[in-house]
Amino acid sequence: MFGTLRTFLAINVILLHVFSIPTLGNFSVSFFFILSGFLMTLIMHDSYSYKIRGITRFWKNRLLRLFPIYLIIIVLTIFLLKLGLNTSRHRHIYLPNTLGEWLANISMIYPNIVPHRFEPRLSPPSWALTNEMLFYLLISIGISKTQLRTLFWFILSVIYFAVTYFYYDIPTFRYSAVFASSLPFSIGAVLFWLIKKYPLKEVKLLHVGFLYVLFVLNAVYCNVVNDFLSDLSIYVNMFISTLIIYLLYFIDLGSSIRKIDKQIGLYSYPFYLSHYLVLMMYSVLIGYGVIDNTFKIGVKAMPFYFLFLAGVNYLLVHFVEMRVDRFKLQLKNKQFKAY
Repeated sequence: MFGTLRTFLAINVILLHVFSIPTLGNFSVSFFFILSGFLMTLIMHDSYSYKIRGITRFWKNRLLRLFPIYLIIIVLTIFLLKLGLNTSRHRHIYLPNTLGEWLANISMIYPNIVPHRFEPRLSPPSWALTNEMLFYLLISIGISKTQLRTLFWFILSVIYFAVTYFYYDIPTFRYSAVFASSLPFSIGAVLFWLIKKYPLKEVKLLHVGFLYVLFVLNAVYCNVVNDFLSDLSIYVNMFISTLIIYLLYFIDLGSSIRKIDKQIGLYSYPFYLSHYLVLMMYSVLIGYGVIDNTFKIGVKAMPFYFLFLAGVNYLLVHFVEMRVDRFKLQLKNKQFKAY
């Protein structure tokens, strides 16, 4: 059920960016990082290896997952900018002026300790991919290869968070800074080892649903409590997110549900990357609910925006994502025969 979970988390980010529903999107990004830390450690151990050949296969698959959809989204964004239409757009969305800015936008590697401060970004949410790719690299070369390494990584990450409170108590450095992602990624890696040691025999989807409701409530109510409890909610979020992943790993709902879950999961990454582009298109073609002089839509227009988002992403998934998946399967079969 990780595919459905990822898509839910992507929608939470959209609710923050497009409809100004606070915090849930931020907490969902940390949830994404925990899930990535777990899944990347899992596949390095179970599907690849820490030999050169295994690391190469891992990166081929990662690059095929990340870049085809992304490059199409930025090409479409450039096209809209070039048309010069009166579109709502994020203040970071404008054409790069230098070679360095172009390279950063093409590679999704933004040269800033806080990637979301880099301008321009043709796909603003792509700042998180700078963080993701750094920890993909560290995981692929073995930072979570053993229990001891993983534990050491986790302790260093906790120390980093503690240091931020003493020396530069700025929330950004515990959320979107490159090193801030270390804690959720390391938690995901620790979870991999815990699952190996403490497997569960029976898990009900109802338990996961209950935890997800707690996750949402924790995000909503952190805005109406004092600063201490609000800050504490960040770590409550990480704990709940970890529990959800732990339980979901042991749920088996049958092959038909797995297929549906996979299909839903195909939309998570395109939803996440394209929702600003879709908002630009929506403001030109439909415009209902767009708030003047902002890059936001009123809640009353939510159904119309999401229908439009789903339509655009249906095309992206069926004409790009699914073809890339077929290519990856062919590549995997060739590599398997080579062995």
